[in-house]
Amino acid sequence: MKAANRNLLLFGIPALLLLVLGASLLFIGNTLLEAVSEAAPSLPQGEVGDVEGYAFLIQFIGTGFGGLAGIMVQVMGLLLLFYGGGVLFFTLLARLIYRTRPGRILAYRILMGIALFITLLPAPELFSLFVRSLFQGSFSPGILVCLVLLAVLGVLGCQNTYTSRILEGAPEAPSSREA
Repeated sequence: MKAANRNLLLFGIPALLLLVLGASLLFIGNTLLEAVSEAAPSLPQGEVGDVEGYAFLIQFIGTGFGGLAGIMVQVMGLLLLFYGGGVLFFTLLARLIYRTRPGRILAYRILMGIALFITLLPAPELFSLFVRSLFQGSFSPGILVCLVLLAVLGVLGCQNTYTSRILEGAPEAPSSREA
């Protein structure tokens, strides 16, 4: 299998999973916002006593927090959509451009560099979160797993893109002695 195809699978599958997760979070957030709008309290009519007034305020605050939660879920969905979409877009574009000619390989390497950059974008923040959690006396295995996966993606992506593996199946270039 060509290194470009390996990179497409290596970056494309997780990016597609993130796109699906982002779309489902958008759907869940929208459902939550609809449920909150149906549960919103109606304004009390007539003279309102203390108990009814406090009940209205508590319901209003509760629906406000529910709406905020729905918006936050949608924001997370959008972030995952943009993150996965960016990685997938540049990976697909790089694969479409890939040929074993020098100009095409350079363009492929540049586009895969952008995809690698987007892929590794959350790594510094995840590392910071992991170190802070260690200093606070807790161990976060989920963050560590994400960091290891990002490191493996980065190393394999760089090996497939920036080494001679990318030239698999390329015709031999004429040496300067033959010219």
